[in-house]
Amino acid sequence: MSSPTFTNLIRFLDESSVKHYGDVINSSLDSIVGSVVQLLEGEQHDVAHVLPSVLLANNITTSKLLSPVPSTPLFVCIGLNYADHAKEANLAIPPNPVIFTKPSDALTGPYSDVPVPPEAELMDYEGELCIVISKTGKNIPEDKALDYVLGVTAGNDLSSRKWQRPPYSGGQFTYAKSFDYFAPIGPTILNGSLITSNAPLKIKTTVNGEVRQNGSTSDMLFNIEKIIAHASRGTTLRQGTIIMTGTPAGIAAKWPGQPWLKDGDVVEVDISGIGSLRNKLVFEKES
Repeated sequence: MSSPTFTNLIRFLDESSVKHYGDVINSSLDSIVGSVVQLLEGEQHDVAHVLPSVLLANNITTSKLLSPVPSTPLFVCIGLNYADHAKEANLAIPPNPVIFTKPSDALTGPYSDVPVPPEAELMDYEGELCIVISKTGKNIPEDKALDYVLGVTAGNDLSSRKWQRPPYSGGQFTYAKSFDYFAPIGPTILNGSLITSNAPLKIKTTVNGEVRQNGSTSDMLFNIEKIIAHASRGTTLRQGTIIMTGTPAGIAAKWPGQPWLKDGDVVEVDISGIGSLRNKLVFEKES
């Protein structure tokens, strides 16, 4: 992987509501909005094109943070990838990564409200580390996998557990997690070359300030390289794809009393080195 051309990439509106990419260098990851960041010049329609063509330019003030990627062809999601989560779910550790998907319209920003349709009952959160793929590949070997990583960001794999349970579902995951805006990500993309297995990242999820998940990527069963190699085996992994790498223990479904998310709840996912995404759930009424 080439040397970093950014540290923490963001996509944002300036004070004139013009879209830009920027690098958070001197600002706190907890207070990016309103701060001055370094402007990144590159292809604005596709974040994956910024890396090879980026040029540091003038400083600029952020007014609103957007999703760090403008779009994605697909979310590739990994289930049961933390040992403590497998234990709380009383499920056997799988021999290979468990893969399902979320559609592109699940994407939303780090501070956006998330509309929850009436059909999406038993709402749950899943704080996750997410990989942003920088170039298209297929049959990618593990020792080359990091060459395909633009960086990592934080995500919340929002889930309607109703649709993962009989009699509503045959046990499949995709429909339960595929409603529009059910995949907020951000606030920054940490450059992939700064990620090492020797420096695990902490993942913390809170609901209205109450800590629900407090894990570490050191508990992952399959690392980034193994996930990319498996996900691309015989399958084209498109540039801009976002891979959600699984969640640690502490989901609502396994908490005492199953404290499902409610209308107005604010879910925050914080990952060290990346920052916190914070989304309020807005439950829609039946028409």
